[in-house]
Amino acid sequence: MTLALDHLLYAGPDLERSILELRRLSGETPVVGGRHVGFGTHNALLGLGGDAYLEAIAPDPEQDGGPFAASLQPMRTTELHAWCVRTDDPDGLVSVIEASGHGVNRYAMSRTTSDGDELSWELLFATDHPWAGAAPFFIHWGDTPHPATRLEGSIRLRRLAVQQHDPAALGAWLDAIGLPNGTREPVMVESAPARGLRADLSGRRGPFVLRGGAGGFRL
Repeated sequence: MTLALDHLLYAGPDLERSILELRRLSGETPVVGGRHVGFGTHNALLGLGGDAYLEAIAPDPEQDGGPFAASLQPMRTTELHAWCVRTDDPDGLVSVIEASGHGVNRYAMSRTTSDGDELSWELLFATDHPWAGAAPFFIHWGDTPHPATRLEGSIRLRRLAVQQHDPAALGAWLDAIGLPNGTREPVMVESAPARGLRADLSGRRGPFVLRGGAGGFRL
């Protein structure tokens, strides 16, 4: 089983506002992705180089709610909300997570791109742990081409700091599921008074930082 950083979620109440903010910071314009029908959100993507990207996500005003929208609804500002790890073996990952003492919720999802192509994937969320958005959730793309291959402009992720008051426990869990300290760069788990995420990035306009409270999805 192989695990690797897949994308970061930059979440907020309004997608257009998030797109404008990322354009101002990076000099690049995120590509509108599509709607997560039944989940209540829509998105736009900005490449991070290789098979990774930054996803701006917000409640979709053309949908009547949904579990993702409900999770984001309390937000009043846009912030770094969660991070996602890619797996090539979802069933194997479920077994490993369950062996670590946690359950897993699985969701099949899809969206239609602006070109009319349908992308499909599966999300996996470990449950019954104390780390909320400080711990990653997981994605399996199956036979769908990775969205990063469609993105022309890109920025660079120099470092993602996962800030946690008890970093040793979170680090030990990441080790246990197959994402040990030596292989999860540029992701670093750090000690901090409160849970949070900090991404150090660079774009056409130079270095910039995205921060957030690592609220994560409650599904």
